[in-house]
Amino acid sequence: MRLPFVAFCWLAAAVSGAAAQTPTVAEQTAIVTGITITKVGTYTAQTTSAPARPGQDTPTGTVGTDVNWHFVLDSPHVAGKAGTQFGIEFRLEGTPADGVTLHAAFTFPPQGIRNPNTGDMMHTAKVAFPNMKIGALCLIGYGFDNGWEIVPGVWTEQIWYQDRMLAERSFTVSKAQ
Repeated sequence: MRLPFVAFCWLAAAVSGAAAQTPTVAEQTAIVTGITITKVGTYTAQTTSAPARPGQDTPTGTVGTDVNWHFVLDSPHVAGKAGTQFGIEFRLEGTPADGVTLHAAFTFPPQGIRNPNTGDMMHTAKVAFPNMKIGALCLIGYGFDNGWEIVPGVWTEQIWYQDRMLAERSFTVSKAQ
């Protein structure tokens, strides 16, 4: 499983050699006002997977980063086959253009996903995505790496900032092909 995303923002701070003599400017806190969804459906991308970090709870224990994505179908219907990727492309709105942490939650069909390697059963995946840049085009989605991940039925993706849901979309995954 990959929960892909793109849009990194690394914050840099300028340090003054005379800090003790120079007044300090208060940091601006990022304000997220919402998101504009640009595309929803299945896509292709170049993906790099890495082990999940703390705060990234996934069926496979991995999270992917996608670049050069291209949407191929604007539809909530998802083909149940290995290699299929689906999700939400959006632009994060707010000020200033800092990086913020978004949280994604995927709710799987009632039967859940069982990892045959660990025996673990999951009904939801929750992943924190730090450094999502305000104003940048972003993508959060799911990719089927293994046949055992393909659970037919309704999957729901939610994107959260702090305690506020910014977006929710449902996808219907077909039986494995």
